[in-house]
Amino acid sequence: MADRDEGADADGEGPNDAGLSRHHIIRGAEASLRRLGTDYIDLYQVHEWDGHTPLEETLSALDDLVRSGKVRYVGCSNYAAWHMMKALGVSEREHLERFASTQVYYSLQSRDVETEIVPACIDQGVGILVWSPIAGGLLSGKYRRGVQAPAGSRHLSEWSEPPVHDEDKLYDTIELAVKIGESHGVSAAQVALAYIVQKPGVTSVVVGARTNEQLRDNLAAADLTLTEDEVKALDDVSGEPLRYPFWHHRNTSTDRLSEADLSQISRFL
Repeated sequence: MADRDEGADADGEGPNDAGLSRHHIIRGAEASLRRLGTDYIDLYQVHEWDGHTPLEETLSALDDLVRSGKVRYVGCSNYAAWHMMKALGVSEREHLERFASTQVYYSLQSRDVETEIVPACIDQGVGILVWSPIAGGLLSGKYRRGVQAPAGSRHLSEWSEPPVHDEDKLYDTIELAVKIGESHGVSAAQVALAYIVQKPGVTSVVVGARTNEQLRDNLAAADLTLTEDEVKALDDVSGEPLRYPFWHHRNTSTDRLSEADLSQISRFL
């Protein structure tokens, strides 16, 4: 099995060394096949939005890779909801292979995707792959209020991925994750992973463990099921306000909300 991200970022100085042009996409896939020593790629994802290359060109190239047998499924990553919906519309109109998944940042530290991306994925049947579900280690339990950060750490200083807009809220979230973890005899990281896996629309998570110990701990999260009360408490401590037009939907049309709508609004009802 192989999983490949094709980036919109430059990897050379030539005019075809960046973006999602036909040349760049096909060349990247064929290079991956050679490097991996495999006949096909299970999931080939475009890593970043490219607002300069026509979607018709990008999607046609991906469709050709699927039809040739070099790729089984295609996906996108770091797309806004409108980017993804536009791509799905072009695929349907041109009878091209549609995105089967989107890979997004989603964690207790930042739940931006719940506003538009998650409902769109549920509505359109697009799988959600989560990258950095422990927020680059911020939710591991090593970062605590009033405690010196681990040696060599760049978080909450010059490192800006993920950006932290409210340190107090982050520390409150970490403290609750640690408390829930202690009640289950597991790490805060496992709580953070289990929380995301249990959220609507999520298909799988991508972990970035640096050691075997971290990997074993992350994998053990598959056996952890949080209670409804624990999920609600984590929702409350890490949540964002309901934004327009969604608070208006909550106030005026609760009897007309779909499963996709409720993935975001249900906790406010």
